[in-house]
Amino acid sequence: MGTLATRIGGAFGILSVLAVISAFVVGTPDTPHTPDEARHYYDSGSAFVTANGAVPLLHILFGIVFVGALTSMLIRATGPRAEIYIALAGGVIWLALTAAGLAAEVAYPAAIVRFGDVTVTGFTQPLLTLSTWLYHYCQLGAAAMILSASISIWRTGVLPKWASALGILGIPPLLHLWFPLPAAISTLVWVGFIGLVMLIGAKRTAPAWVEARAAETA
Repeated sequence: MGTLATRIGGAFGILSVLAVISAFVVGTPDTPHTPDEARHYYDSGSAFVTANGAVPLLHILFGIVFVGALTSMLIRATGPRAEIYIALAGGVIWLALTAAGLAAEVAYPAAIVRFGDVTVTGFTQPLLTLSTWLYHYCQLGAAAMILSASISIWRTGVLPKWASALGILGIPPLLHLWFPLPAAISTLVWVGFIGLVMLIGAKRTAPAWVEARAAETA
C-alpha cells in the first residue's frame, strides 16, 4: 500500500508541474516596470484569469498530494526525523505562498471580469509587487523542501541514490530575489523529476525503524 501511495503521489507531482505551465506562458509579475507595462501585462482579462488563476488551482491541489506522499514515504523509511519535518514545512510554505501570490496576481483582472470596471488600474502595480514578494518567500520554502528531502533520500535510499543529487536544484530557489524565473523553474524541475522517480522507481521499504523501536521495548 505504501508503494502504491508513493507512486500516486509521484504522478500528482508531475501533474502539479504541468498544471502551472499556463501561468508561466502568461509571464511573470517581475516583468512590468512601468504603469503601462503593468496594464499591458494583463492583456486579456478573462484569458489571464483562466491561465493564471483557474488552471493553477490544480497545481496547488496536486502539489498538496505530492508533498503529503513524499513526506509519508520518507517517514516510513526512516522515522520522524528533523529533516523530514523541515521538508514538510517547506512544502507547506511553498504551496501556501504560491497560492497567495497567484491570488494577488489575478485579483485585478478577476475584478475586471467580474465587475466590468477598469477604474481601478492604479492597483495593478501594488498587486503585482505583492505577488512578486510572495513568490520570493515561497521559494525559500521550496529550497527547504528540496534540500531536506534530498538529505533524507540519500540517507534512506528509499529512492535511487542518484535522486538525492537533484538536491542541487534547491540552490537556485534561494536566489529567487535576483533570478526569479530560473529559480521557480528549478523548483518545478525538481518536483517533476522526483515525482517521476516516485512513480517508477520507488522501492518497497519496510518501516524498519518501527521494528527496531518495538525490539527495544520488548
